[in-house]
Amino acid sequence: MSILLDIPTEIICYPKSDEQEKARRIKELQSIGVKNVLLEGRKKIDGHQVIGKGCVSIAVLADTASGLAILKMRRMDADRSDMFHEVQMLKFANKSSLGPKLFSYSNNFIIMEYIAGSLIAEWLNNVRTFQLSKVKTVLKDLLAQCYKMDIMHLDHGELSNASKHVIIRNTDLKPIIIDFESASRNRQANNLTSICQFIFKNKELLDIMKLSHNSITSDDSNKILRNHKKNPTKKCFNQILRMYKLN
Repeated sequence: MSILLDIPTEIICYPKSDEQEKARRIKELQSIGVKNVLLEGRKKIDGHQVIGKGCVSIAVLADTASGLAILKMRRMDADRSDMFHEVQMLKFANKSSLGPKLFSYSNNFIIMEYIAGSLIAEWLNNVRTFQLSKVKTVLKDLLAQCYKMDIMHLDHGELSNASKHVIIRNTDLKPIIIDFESASRNRQANNLTSICQFIFKNKELLDIMKLSHNSITSDDSNKILRNHKKNPTKKCFNQILRMYKLN
């Protein structure tokens, strides 16, 4: 259902109902090129479908000056007064071709690229439907992105449970890391070790890649991951790829 900037108050001002704030926010949306919102998605808020709901924002599909995009709207009860932290983290990621493309933003909103695809948790659950070579290509690409973020000193912060933070794009099976609201450039970056711990606990994946749980949790394997955390180098990254049979 498409609504020409007549967004339900309970969505645009979630979780409060504030008509004055709604009017202000609609003007703010118009100022950054939002034409209308599309209330569809898997999540529901008071009967309205949305793409996602987090602690900081609500995500919906929107028709914008940049085309179909994701619109993230700051929750009224968020632990921050604006969306600028996520904007800065996403800008930094975009400089290295990481994350969804940032299109526009304001105090309470971010407009970014819409990635049509499967969340990584769903993709892993259906991993047997893909050729092994394709699976390895996806995983190697994802690990390479996480390695790049470690080198950049950009810690995503939520990849140890990446189920909703990576999308496998439908068109080319390209993994895209999303949701940079908890990212930081001030703490140690642990993206690669976090994503490895998340991915390689999936039994289906271990089976088709002929990896044993014991081999990837051995002292030698753990030492390689620890070495990477201390000093992320290309040599260490290549050791990790070999460990998971991705080289």
